[in-house]
Amino acid sequence: MKIAVMLMGNKISPHFGGSERVCIYTVENGAVVNKEYFDMPEHRAGIFAKFVKEKGAEVVIAGSMGERARYIFDSLGIKYFIGVLGSPDEAVEKLLKGELKSNLAIADEIHEREEGMHHHSHGSHEHFHGHLHRHRKDF
Repeated sequence: MKIAVMLMGNKISPHFGGSERVCIYTVENGAVVNKEYFDMPEHRAGIFAKFVKEKGAEVVIAGSMGERARYIFDSLGIKYFIGVLGSPDEAVEKLLKGELKSNLAIADEIHEREEGMHHHSHGSHEHFHGHLHRHRKDF
């Protein structure tokens, strides 16, 4: 079995689509026998999920994951655990012991925080431009 753990630095990536690298753990007879690291390709819709599939992963571990990635993995029969943060090795150990569970509350919180940051900066951008336009009308 191969397990893909999405990474940001040496920790589990908070968001699947924001991962820098992936570690592919090869498991035989319930034990990790190999770990391979791969840099992620340029991020475009659906590319990361296909990349992980090409590496032979049957399970994916990440902090959060968008709807598109979930759909792709569901259609490919690849299991995923989201809402998992921290040490990749510890997460894989828990998985092998049958103790790893998705934490949807954490996954949703991460996703909402990222969406909120995007919308907040975009909103500020619009506000700034609106202010400039009003200012110009005064002249």
